[in-house]
This record gives sequence, C-alpha cells and structure tokens, in this order.
Amino acid sequence: CHGPAGEGRVGMGPRLASESFLAAASDEMLLTTISKGRMGTTMAAWGSMLPASQVQALAAYVRSLTPHQPATLDESPLRGEIAAGEDLFKSICAACHGRNGGGYMEASSGTGIGRKVFLDTVSDGFLRYIIKNGKTQTPMKSFREDEPMAVANLTDDQIEDVIAFMRSNAW
Repeated sequence: CHGPAGEGRVGMGPRLASESFLAAASDEMLLTTISKGRMGTTMAAWGSMLPASQVQALAAYVRSLTPHQPATLDESPLRGEIAAGEDLFKSICAACHGRNGGGYMEASSGTGIGRKVFLDTVSDGFLRYIIKNGKTQTPMKSFREDEPMAVANLTDDQIEDVIAFMRSNAW
C-alpha cells in the first residue's frame, strides 16, 4: 500500500519516507496507526494479526526509511478561531484535500486529513509542523509565512485557525 520503499501510492497509502513526516510523527502515533489502522481508509489494523514485537519492528522500519532528526514540536494549547480556519481551509486546503478533508475519497489529490481517526492520532504540534514545513518528498509544500516557494504564506495564527477548524469539523 505504501510502496516497497515507503514512497506511497496515490489512493492507497500515503508516503512514509518523508523527512518532515518522520521528524514530526511520534512513536505513539506510528504504533497506534499500525496497531489500530485508520477506519474508513485502506490502512488495516495489524495489531490483531501481529504480535506487539512485530508492530514495534514495523514502526522502527518506517523510522529507518529516511534519515531525519526528531522535530521540536509546539504542543501549546490550540488557540485558533474556527470560522477563520473554515475560510482558509475552503480557499486553500480543499484544493488538494477535498472540501471535507476526505482526500482521495473526494477525488482530490491529497491524503485524507479530515477524519477523526487521523486527527485523534496526531497532536496539534504535529499538525503545526507539517502545515508550516510541508511534507517533504510529496506535493504538500510549506505554508510558512516567510517561505518564498510556499503554497500560501500563512501566519502562525492562520495555521492555528486551520487546525481549530479541522478539529471542529472532524468526521
């Protein structure tokens, strides 16, 4: 589903061999995703089929796909405004992730980021980091305010707004 080298397959499984993704993803996120899967997606729950030691080995293998250093994540309380985030999501994010964040399910080019099962597995710090820095080796480019090649130059407050909307609109 994710390809032999974690390069991802559109419509099947997102790229795992991404420096920024692996820098931001916690071990808990990887272990939970492998064990419990992501309901409503092609990500099966492997925890009932594999012993914990093999789930841990898979997570370690995913970590080895691309050299990376763990990111320092901003895990401060979320302070965004939902209405402002909705406007930003609809005008920017929906172009790739779909109007409901369903990704491929909505015939969009990006992955599904609107599902509760995804948003419950990732922290606000993870979302801040990926939105700001992009997901390397994928079409998900930076949204940094000071990045000349960014998809859109979002301020930290605007990123907070988008995350607040995503969390309030999770399905």
